[in-house]
Amino acid sequence: MAEEDKGNVLTLSEEEEHKEKSLALNEAIKKMDNPWGLTPHAMDAKKAAMTMLATKHGMHARVPLVCKGDGCPYSTSCMLLAYDMAPEGEYCPTEIAQIEIRAAGYSQDVDYDSASFTDKNLMSELVTLDIMLERCKALMSKEGTPVIDMAIGVDNDGNEIRQPTVSKSWEAYERISKKRDSVYQLLMLTRKDKMKEGGDDDSISTSQILQDVISNGIYES
Repeated sequence: MAEEDKGNVLTLSEEEEHKEKSLALNEAIKKMDNPWGLTPHAMDAKKAAMTMLATKHGMHARVPLVCKGDGCPYSTSCMLLAYDMAPEGEYCPTEIAQIEIRAAGYSQDVDYDSASFTDKNLMSELVTLDIMLERCKALMSKEGTPVIDMAIGVDNDGNEIRQPTVSKSWEAYERISKKRDSVYQLLMLTRKDKMKEGGDDDSISTSQILQDVISNGIYES
């Protein structure tokens, strides 16, 4: 009888240990569902964010600028501001429209509904790059020329020394254009550039051409 009682005690101990392990497992699973340790309110907010990001335009939510009216660096080319329609403090309607138009176009080109997650990310990057190019265009329009006179120092008499140089806006435009072209190729949206034997691209950038013109003294300010 004593042996049976001892056996029962061992069985009960094993059951308790099993319960403890089950509870520990359940807690571990809960942590896996909430690895960030969010509060219930934050969890609801995360679910809402996931829903918004799952939409076609959700991935572009942080791309448009907030309208600053006359204080916007692109105000000189803003058509809405000219007609007193710029909604200061809200997202820029012009950039939102550009995002929607480009997102719709790329979605059609790549067949968004059947596209992979990677392709959708690339499409989102294309839209962002397009908007950045539009901003560069606005700055280039304000400058009026791809070559500008830039102060590079002062002489011994305190006079400002200026030198013609390629506009930073133009250089940024060219870099972003090349980045966009590389994404186009990844998505196979354009014909591949012809390459020299050995795989090197023999194209010369516009900025390099402009810099050569300046170096050769052809440009006159």
